[in-house]
Amino acid sequence: MKYIKQLALATIISSTVFTACNKDDDPVIDNTPEEQELITTVRLNVTNTSGFNKTFNYKVDNGFGSTTPATPVIDDVVLNANESYNVTIEVLNESENPAENITTEVLEESNEHLFVLESNPATGAGSITFANGNKDNNGEPLNQTIQFTTTDAGSGVLTVTLKHEPTNKSAANSAAAGGETDAQAVFPVMIN
Repeated sequence: MKYIKQLALATIISSTVFTACNKDDDPVIDNTPEEQELITTVRLNVTNTSGFNKTFNYKVDNGFGSTTPATPVIDDVVLNANESYNVTIEVLNESENPAENITTEVLEESNEHLFVLESNPATGAGSITFANGNKDNNGEPLNQTIQFTTTDAGSGVLTVTLKHEPTNKSAANSAAAGGETDAQAVFPVMIN
């Protein structure tokens, strides 16, 4: 009987020792995908030295990329012919009150983002050319601030795409940039 008590005691002690040696120092790997911020609005703040100062919005109440269709509210971008403009792009979550400025996060993670701007037509009346976009922390294009130059009077379309983790930060169009599209706003353009 004494032998059985010693054997039981030894079993209890050894199981306690083995369970107490659990390695808590091992890193925990979280494979949960990072949730993207909700973007409801792409805003263009447009100014120039002639006193032009306007804001143009493209807003989708339930956010870009939502599986539930929503009707966007889109401002026409109305600019003067043959002029240069300074443009700052903001991305917002206006479903929050007050609105959350997602631009701050984009700037903090500038190496992982790119604003791609496309004009249709690409040249001629109604087109816009782009220059002097700002850079990310590695000196690669970010284009959150950029210069627009308009051509002769006409109409067209301006597409502004925010890419996440683009594979080509020098791309001239959204498809060539690669990565994931966080938001894409298509503005009608009127050049007078």
